[in-house]
Amino acid sequence: MPWKKFDFKGQAVYVRVLATGKPIVHRGRVELRYRLGTAKSYRAGPENLIDVGGEIVSDEDMGGNARETTGANAELRESPVTPPDEDAIIIYTDGACSGNPGPAGVGVVFQRPDEIIEVSEFIGSGTNNIAELTAILRGLQKLREDERDRVIHLYTDSGWSLGVLIGGWKAKTNLELIAEIKEHLERLPKIELLKIRGHAGQEGNEEADRLATMAVRRETSMTRSRRRNRTGAELE
Repeated sequence: MPWKKFDFKGQAVYVRVLATGKPIVHRGRVELRYRLGTAKSYRAGPENLIDVGGEIVSDEDMGGNARETTGANAELRESPVTPPDEDAIIIYTDGACSGNPGPAGVGVVFQRPDEIIEVSEFIGSGTNNIAELTAILRGLQKLREDERDRVIHLYTDSGWSLGVLIGGWKAKTNLELIAEIKEHLERLPKIELLKIRGHAGQEGNEEADRLATMAVRRETSMTRSRRRNRTGAELE
């Protein structure tokens, strides 16, 4: 499906549309991207869009989808090599940015066997890549010292982050942030960083996206924890 340029809260964006130029609305939201060539999509209410008679571009001209499936990204795994055991820790991370750069936030869903921690953090002005990397770092920072030898699966929909962290890409920016994350990874012998398809209905990823978007929208931060038993049921 093609894309069309709209005004979204005073900013030019590209929205996925039908051939007629009408935005595609799924579950009350449209899919938008902030610039040509980016692979990162966001969900927004159609009521905030203003049709300015903008140009319509093809998926090929948009460029993000093709770039996301080539090079190092093509080798990134979606399924773990080591299946999760009863003590495994599962982490979902996502970053959001209103503009690039612009107000940025991170979302983390950190799942221990007996606890779920949700993080929604506003990190000020930044880029999409900074937000995605910071979300990964925050997830790793939630690990306790006695958990470092556990099976850990960390999921992100950012192919770029995985490329520079484990895919052999040569980063030119955000070098200190990348180095800090790699220091954490070196101390985690059983961790796997995995690619998840964004906005594909996976509960952990959707929740991380919601938390990141909420941080940007409200420009505030919050962390909450919920206890659960070994079957996954939440405790009172």
